[in-house]
Amino acid sequence: MKAAIRFLGWVTAAGALSTVTATSFPVLLNQILGDTFGTAFAVVPFVALFAVIFAFRWKDLERVLEAEGGFRTLPRTRLAGVAILAALAVLEPLTGGVVETSAVALILTFYGASLAINPLTARFLLPYAAVLSAGVSAPSALQWAFGAPLASLSSAFSAGLVGLLGVHVTWQGTQFLFASKTGEIVSAVVTQDCSGIVSVTTFLGLLALMHIDMHKELRATVKVAVAGTAALVALNAVRITVLILVGYDFGSSAFWGVHYWLGYAQFLGFYLAALVIYSRMGRRDLGFYPANSGFPYTPS
Repeated sequence: MKAAIRFLGWVTAAGALSTVTATSFPVLLNQILGDTFGTAFAVVPFVALFAVIFAFRWKDLERVLEAEGGFRTLPRTRLAGVAILAALAVLEPLTGGVVETSAVALILTFYGASLAINPLTARFLLPYAAVLSAGVSAPSALQWAFGAPLASLSSAFSAGLVGLLGVHVTWQGTQFLFASKTGEIVSAVVTQDCSGIVSVTTFLGLLALMHIDMHKELRATVKVAVAGTAALVALNAVRITVLILVGYDFGSSAFWGVHYWLGYAQFLGFYLAALVIYSRMGRRDLGFYPANSGFPYTPS
């Protein structure tokens, strides 16, 4: 019961503090989801997936929370948490400009609140804070560096697949054009946003969390990371091919109507399949493990 109360207190406090430290995040996220999918519902399955992954460690977190002492314990850790929260509040006008930095501020708000309220969780939650912060901030940088090559690769694969299916499509680099059966001319460009880099980075971030939560062998994690990255690149080419086939049969409105939801459904299904496969792979039982390092203390 003590652990549950501390957990709920932490989540409630962090949620309240986020209205000061990450004020713009809900608006920015809703705007992006609305522009992309027409609804904010798209985020729900991914939040649920993260909750499932995190649930694997509840017993370990419960042990840490049960061992928490009074408010006089670990004052330096508590002060560090307060300092993080204060810094986030001061920097909110800067971090609230774009969704990536606002998301990082939200993550650090939860981490800072945990340090202030439940200091024993400092090392336990550090890998989560680090992975999530990298996961929401890295895609933009990686998209700039690798988005164009991946877009070209996906376009080349798609051109080959469409050619095998006998659909005439004119390609010029990452831009393509074709005449649909409805008489419409459909044209589009495989941009960096459509290159699949965001799906790859999201997958690697979730895989890192699963590695922490499930105590898997590093070799197994690397194998899944390599195979999953290759599979996602191939799936992105398949997605583009399916979109072309839909547009060829039903026209431009159908092409754009399924454009975002197809990728969303496809990649969410992939993540769930990867979770099932990865959960059955080798488990690491010995040696130093970052997520377990949050319980080095004895109750005061």
